[in-house]
Amino acid sequence: MLINIGKYTIMIASLLFAVMSNAVPEEKISAYEIIEKSDKAMRGDTQQAIMEITVKTRRWTRTMKLKSFEISSRRKSFAEIYAPQKDAGNRFLLIGKNMWQYVPKLQQTIKISPSMMLQSWMGSDFSNDDIVKESSIKIDYTHKIIGMETINNQKCYKIELTPKPDAAVVWGKIIYYARESDYLPLLEEFYNEHGVKKKVLTLSQFKTMHDRVIPTLYKMQSVNKDDQFTIMKIKDAVYNKPIPDKIFTLQNLQRK
Repeated sequence: MLINIGKYTIMIASLLFAVMSNAVPEEKISAYEIIEKSDKAMRGDTQQAIMEITVKTRRWTRTMKLKSFEISSRRKSFAEIYAPQKDAGNRFLLIGKNMWQYVPKLQQTIKISPSMMLQSWMGSDFSNDDIVKESSIKIDYTHKIIGMETINNQKCYKIELTPKPDAAVVWGKIIYYARESDYLPLLEEFYNEHGVKKKVLTLSQFKTMHDRVIPTLYKMQSVNKDDQFTIMKIKDAVYNKPIPDKIFTLQNLQRK
């Protein structure tokens, strides 16, 4: 029975709309398929990119430029800083689940243990894991659509990623917001093993790079640190082009 047709009817309709807009959608596409499409669009089979990373803290700001190479299907990644001069030559190599860093000032190669993957990369808000993509959100996590949300006027799937029992990952949970229109991510929230949100990654400035549209600005910020964040800008990227195997070797990492 409708009570007092008018404002109460409108109120009830509004409440129903709010509930329905946040409800878990019928799974015409699975959470895994969304993550797979998103990962494929963002990374391709191979990716070569030039990036600029700016670290902002309360006391200082610095910017680094680097080149990166990745073969996602083989879990191989290589990155090298080329500016500024004081950081140039720092290199990072991932092969499978093994990661190394070459420090030119020490002329030394450091093996990054799994326990160090959560540590800050070059003083930034990104971790070692973030930079070399050691963990794969497609392989190492289970996926579940837990709702729909609108972010910046764009309707998004809200997907919960929880690590598989045998996965060597650093996060206890990730909440991943992918655009309904093309499955590209707009926001990622990272939680520790106790369910506490620790970092938020915001993705924006969607542009065409090579043969696809991708977000070209990534802002990583730790929770409760409003005056500290890191911004990564993709300046150029090429996808699905062959990358020589010699890129992903210790010899290339340690070259003088």
